[in-house]
Amino acid sequence: MAAQAGLPAQPAIDASVKDVLQQYSAALASLDADAVKKVQPSIDVASLKKAFGEMKALQVDIDTVKVLSSEGGMTRVSCRVTQTLTPKAGSKKTSTVTRVLRLKKQDTAWVIDSFER
Repeated sequence: MAAQAGLPAQPAIDASVKDVLQQYSAALASLDADAVKKVQPSIDVASLKKAFGEMKALQVDIDTVKVLSSEGGMTRVSCRVTQTLTPKAGSKKTSTVTRVLRLKKQDTAWVIDSFER
């Protein structure tokens, strides 16, 4: 722990970043494209609605969140995303990937601007 003592803490950024990621995973799990668009305004709602139409359920867990950089109204975070997709036809599939997201401040809240990977 002593090695981390010199690192600046950013609890306000971490809390608000975790909040937007929680909203994102809840919106995906609800299979509600309009709810996803509120958190990720750049999403193609028509394509997402079509994809959601093929799903019976979607469980999304986001953890291991790390703020990589934060400058002005932009923040880059790395996180582990585990998705369990249950299609209407076919078998359930689970995948886990590490993603880097670019978040931007919109009014007083963060939104997902884009995915780097």
